[in-house]
Amino acid sequence: MTARKVALIAPGQGSQRPGGLVDLPPVAKAWFDRASALIDVDLWQAGLDWSQEQLGRPSTLQPFLVAWGMSDFDAAQGVMAEAGEADFVLGHSSGQNTALVLSGALDFDDAIRFAHERGKHLDLGCETEPGALLALAGVDQSLADEMAAATRLQIANYNAPNQFVLGGPRAAAEAALNWADRRDIASVLLRVNGAFHTELFARSDELSLPLIDALPLRDGFTPLIGNARGQLIETAAELRDELRDQYTRPIHWVAALQTAYDQGVRCFAVIGPGNAMAGLVRRFGTSVDERPTIVRLNQSR
Repeated sequence: MTARKVALIAPGQGSQRPGGLVDLPPVAKAWFDRASALIDVDLWQAGLDWSQEQLGRPSTLQPFLVAWGMSDFDAAQGVMAEAGEADFVLGHSSGQNTALVLSGALDFDDAIRFAHERGKHLDLGCETEPGALLALAGVDQSLADEMAAATRLQIANYNAPNQFVLGGPRAAAEAALNWADRRDIASVLLRVNGAFHTELFARSDELSLPLIDALPLRDGFTPLIGNARGQLIETAAELRDELRDQYTRPIHWVAALQTAYDQGVRCFAVIGPGNAMAGLVRRFGTSVDERPTIVRLNQSR
């Protein structure tokens, strides 16, 4: 197995912040304009002017993140040339939409339309089943399990060996903040519009099945690594399986990073808004023998 392979990572919902587009490179607006024309939503203006709640609507945010990720990748070709061509691609949660394009499994235009249409089903889930996600830091899984059982939430993300996300009805998530505070557990509600990756989105996932079946996916893409169990994805059929039930089941991100590491990845290149994803890779790096290199291709905060 060749050492120092490269994995490219795209983050998902919650990584954005209103107004963050001002940090993007000049090539960015062309990507946003192209995406906006496809779905008849001015994504560039949304990123500049809309509130966190407005921008957080999945039907807007999911195509928004694809455009952002591609603009970062486009602007960072020199850095990628130095780091090396990606051997694997990973997308955290809705970052899988961007990963589809980066891997070559799906064209940009089709990914934008898919992200927008599936986002409408997720909008419905946010409206009919109001929920929230609560991030926990500095805890082990046994404590995360205990907290989930005590507060009637579900573990939605296994993000790092000591970082988990719980999700469920908004009232329960807000009550869980007090539960965590009484035990001196660091916790924060995430900047998302719903409890993604919990049973609250069962109907949304069901409605999305025809969209997934109709996606013009190609074989022969750069291998992806899935969120479902950290599995290697090398065919269009496997990729469709990954996309089904995507927002009902939890994200096993530690398993995904471990699979990349076991495949020889020692350089993780991160695109998209914010720096949270680089932080998760850094935390993962403390659990393995050889700490991987993190290359930030994004130029945004």
